[in-house]
Amino acid sequence: MGTKRKKILFLGLDAAMPDLLKKFSAEGVMPNFKKLMDSGVFSRVETIFPPLTAAGWSAIVTGAGCGTAGIPSLMVKLPGEELDHWHTSFDRNMLLAETLWEVGEREGLKTALINWPVTFPIGAVRDPGSTQIGAALNPPFRYFYMPLWDVASSALFATERFACNQIPGRAVIVKPSPAEGWVNLPPSKLPPLEFPITVPPTYVKGYGMQVLMTAEGAGYDTVLVCERKDCGSAVSKLKKGGIGPWITKNFDARDKNRDGRFYFQLIDISPDGSCIKLYQSAVNTADTYTIPESMTGELEEHAGVYMEVDDPWACMDQWIPPEVYMDQLRRHAEWWGKATRYTLEHREWDMAYSWVGTIDHIQHMLYAGIVPKSRVYDPAKADWCMECIRETYRQVDANIGTILEAINLEETIVAVVSDHGFTHLDWNPYVKEWLSRAGLLKYILDLTTDDPSNLSIDWSETSCHPLEPCHAHIFINLKGRDPQGIVEPEDYEKVQQKIIRALYGITNPETGESAVAIACTRREAATLGIVQNRKDGLDRVGDVVYAWKPGYMSHPFIYRVGVKYRDGTERITANPELMEQAVLGRNFTGVHLCLPSEPDMHAVMVLSGAGLPAYERPNVGRIIDIAPTVARLLGIPVPKDAEGGVMYDIMDRI
Repeated sequence: MGTKRKKILFLGLDAAMPDLLKKFSAEGVMPNFKKLMDSGVFSRVETIFPPLTAAGWSAIVTGAGCGTAGIPSLMVKLPGEELDHWHTSFDRNMLLAETLWEVGEREGLKTALINWPVTFPIGAVRDPGSTQIGAALNPPFRYFYMPLWDVASSALFATERFACNQIPGRAVIVKPSPAEGWVNLPPSKLPPLEFPITVPPTYVKGYGMQVLMTAEGAGYDTVLVCERKDCGSAVSKLKKGGIGPWITKNFDARDKNRDGRFYFQLIDISPDGSCIKLYQSAVNTADTYTIPESMTGELEEHAGVYMEVDDPWACMDQWIPPEVYMDQLRRHAEWWGKATRYTLEHREWDMAYSWVGTIDHIQHMLYAGIVPKSRVYDPAKADWCMECIRETYRQVDANIGTILEAINLEETIVAVVSDHGFTHLDWNPYVKEWLSRAGLLKYILDLTTDDPSNLSIDWSETSCHPLEPCHAHIFINLKGRDPQGIVEPEDYEKVQQKIIRALYGITNPETGESAVAIACTRREAATLGIVQNRKDGLDRVGDVVYAWKPGYMSHPFIYRVGVKYRDGTERITANPELMEQAVLGRNFTGVHLCLPSEPDMHAVMVLSGAGLPAYERPNVGRIIDIAPTVARLLGIPVPKDAEGGVMYDIMDRI
């Protein structure tokens, strides 16, 4: 009788850092992870370049770097398209390399994908008995709104002005006034106040709603959000801090007409009615997001509503206090735990892949707050920053425990993996401005609007353009290859060198050091692990590739600013600055854009269960070695495009 084939469960913890995992495990904060780590194989792993989410998670399941997998960054530019045209790299149709689950399904294994990155749209599994739930993740950038599932982003309705760093128009100033023309009014000890809102206020056509402020106590303390001026049509009744129910509407979204849902949360209300902060969540999908379709309803009954991302910018823009954001992270982690456990218990599977992104988001916000060498580090806030990060890891670990209750470790390998580490972030260089001053790019800024589309390119005087959002890749505007090419083929290498000099010329305004660690041509990109195994993959790699030093992240926009004169007049012009300073609690202060060899950039791999030894590998592995190693453990073929190899020191101990 043959040996029963092992199962495998991947738990993808985005951005989980080996040193913090060990620290929190030793503190007793992560007992479930500690159990797996102590009883299994632990390894630091060097991520790929560029060390970005879609590229990293693609490498984990294919064993291939970006030049082969075709996932070069957060975006993908396809050959022959305009240099400023891009596709999201989280679209599975962009992935060129074979995945572990494709190999597994060919071998007769059933797959369960649970919010795994680069599997959108639904349909990444082919076997009729396999399962897919959701598909992470387009990141919550302030630069670009790129929803996979969301209909629209969040909003704030408040009596004072707040920053709005993601999509302009979402922070709406409201002016409560005496309520008029209402019916079915509830008792109120003060005259009710009203104001209208539109949900969402921008991005897609929204729904008009009416908000009523009443006083059940001595002052204004209650808010009713209604469909119309009829309290019988109320969809939310809120006290300070309260979260309302999910509200479902049909929207003409950017992609198609579809259902979306959102909730309200009353962040603040003053007893005299002069101040209110009413938060509207992102409009999440209310459509089917599972295979089989019947699982959508089952999951929502068991785990709750599927939410694409949490909302760090609402916290950084001070729409919501940190404790509300931490509660968002908790709810995301709990959905992950419950949805994963339900799937494992109710579906047939041999290979399961489940992902959670909350650690990445809290570290984007606060990581520099625990790094003393960062210029934004504040000793008075360091303990608080660490506690927020610690709590997020604890939330994830609690849900690892929930998931493990559905697992038989005698027959299942549990692979806990992350895609990259983190470094602090101090400065955001305006890359297009640096290229412009080097005579390589000419932009046109519409000074009449703050809309992100106000920046356009004069292609007749532009020799190169970065792959949005300006991370890692720069493409030359080559005649005969690109639609508006101006660089003659014989000048191609000269322009490459000019770009490289311009990149090394990006310097810290305080120290004068170069912000770029390495810049090289596409031909030299193997130095960064971008190898030439597939032409269709390599064609998506920039003509120049570069890595930042720790402390830097590209900024893709040029803002308009107002210059004020002594006589009180003002002139609107393009922002003359070359870098934006990061501010702790106001901007991202953690990032993952430097060389993968930086120790802080290391990811983690833990393999536990199914007879695997307790063993801490003495050497740093490679993230592209995970898929070949797992394939060998399962007795299936290695994905055909894999560039990594088997970790034989593990095999020797089995």
